[in-house]
Amino acid sequence: MSQENVAVVQRIVRAFCAGDWSAALNEYDEAVELDQSRMPDGGIYHGRHGMREFYVRWVGSWDHFDAQPLEFIDAGDATIVVMRISGTGKGSGASVTMRSADLYTVGGGKVVRQIGYPDASQAREAAGLSE
Repeated sequence: MSQENVAVVQRIVRAFCAGDWSAALNEYDEAVELDQSRMPDGGIYHGRHGMREFYVRWVGSWDHFDAQPLEFIDAGDATIVVMRISGTGKGSGASVTMRSADLYTVGGGKVVRQIGYPDASQAREAAGLSE
């Protein structure tokens, strides 16, 4: 089942990177929990509406924004995606590049929980994987 879970997450990431919010959100359970409390300006959000609200606000805080998947890690019941995120801050003009990771939990063919980590090693540890 874990390969199917990885495929669900890959569809989400591809859609997100292409700016296709509808396709990305369709892969989430209606009651999904998004935990971005470890990320800058994050928090915990519930449901597809909460997810969309967070991402529209977060991506909208950049004049230029780019996200590229670097690695998909099959962690059994979970999938880790390591991303390179870069952008130019709206108003500040500050250039930022970060390597972060998200831990996705899939249930019933949909993502039921997503947790953002500022560092891939933290996501690996949360999934019970060692470096």
